[in-house]
Amino acid sequence: MNGAAGMRWDGEGALPGPRLNGAALPGLKARAHPARSSAVEGKGSGRHALSALHSWQREGLALLLQGREPPTTARSSLLARSSLLARGRYRAILALCALIVCLAASLAGCSEAVTAPRTSAALPILQLPAPLAAYTIFVTDLSTGDVAELGKHTYHIGRSVHGLGLSSDGRTLYVTDISANRLAGYALHGAALDFTNGAPVGSQPVHMVNTRDGKTIFVTDFSGAAITVLDAATWATRATIGVPAGPHGIVLSPDGRWAYVACSGGAAIAVLDTASATLAATIALPTGAQPYGIATSRDGRYIYASDNFTGRLFVIDAATRAVLHPIQVGLRPALIARSPDGATLYVANGGAHSVSVLDLARDPAQPTLRRTVPVDGYPHGLAVTPDGRYVVVANTIGRSLSVLDAASDRVVATIPAEKYPNDVLIVL
Repeated sequence: MNGAAGMRWDGEGALPGPRLNGAALPGLKARAHPARSSAVEGKGSGRHALSALHSWQREGLALLLQGREPPTTARSSLLARSSLLARGRYRAILALCALIVCLAASLAGCSEAVTAPRTSAALPILQLPAPLAAYTIFVTDLSTGDVAELGKHTYHIGRSVHGLGLSSDGRTLYVTDISANRLAGYALHGAALDFTNGAPVGSQPVHMVNTRDGKTIFVTDFSGAAITVLDAATWATRATIGVPAGPHGIVLSPDGRWAYVACSGGAAIAVLDTASATLAATIALPTGAQPYGIATSRDGRYIYASDNFTGRLFVIDAATRAVLHPIQVGLRPALIARSPDGATLYVANGGAHSVSVLDLARDPAQPTLRRTVPVDGYPHGLAVTPDGRYVVVANTIGRSLSVLDAASDRVVATIPAEKYPNDVLIVL
């Protein structure tokens, strides 16, 4: 199967029927789907703000900020015209969104702050294709506030959830609730997620990392131009680190000494000292750059950052902090992921509806484009399986997940999702 014409696992592309146990899991409050739908549709413009920033279309922006999904024709229009948005309108839209997000998120956070996952028989179960049966795969949905565990459960966490992360010991799943400005932690044991702790963080939290020793969590506060530093044992706030505007992606260096943050509104990479929880340096990128996703080479010598504005991938020397020659990828690149063996880098190109596959094996200082793989509309998050065999891509407007075979660099399955799948996490 070539390109995006991979197999749809239900045969027709429709969401599978609900298959969760009729009764709520022990200790969890069941929630009827109609009530959940009513709450979601009637409030919470803050949960859609980041999706609006990714689509860059006036039609979709207006609907998303009202808490409503674009109709099918409007979504098709977004996909068809995503590459035609004039650059001069970008900053005006970004400023407007930031203002609305701050106001809406403040109101949303006061009315609902869900911590314990809630589930019911009405929530759809996302299919887990047979080739992925050995993995546990989680997906956030920015629109519904759900976290899906493919093939098993779907949990309602809050109004809007964005990013996923894993503790250094692999025992805790982290989820950012951008509507309530919280980070939540769930134990990965037993048959279902078990809420362990949560904490308020800054404005619009999106992504996070846990230090190698497991003691500290760094959370990027997208609208707050800050990093919230949490004590992983007590979940108390240790510090707040000011960084350039729009901190989004964050990654640890392989040795754990540094945390690198892509600051999309500040045209910079923030370098955090993980031991002292301070800003150690700021790496300036070319004027107008919007670094969004971030990764490192396997040995930590190079930092890679996607430029959501110009469709480039920046390569940075981690030792000298010099910006090397950029590589052209696709339109509106979002998150990026490196294969476990360090040989391949994957870039989700939102505006191009594709994934760029870059070869790092020959020279990690000069990645080369090996293939461009078409996927469904506006991919945002992606993750590589721990053995490097597959890549799972969250297609936001496409309402689906694309599964890439890493050996052939081709889509081998397309899994229907809920309304706005945003981030992916895979564990064995």
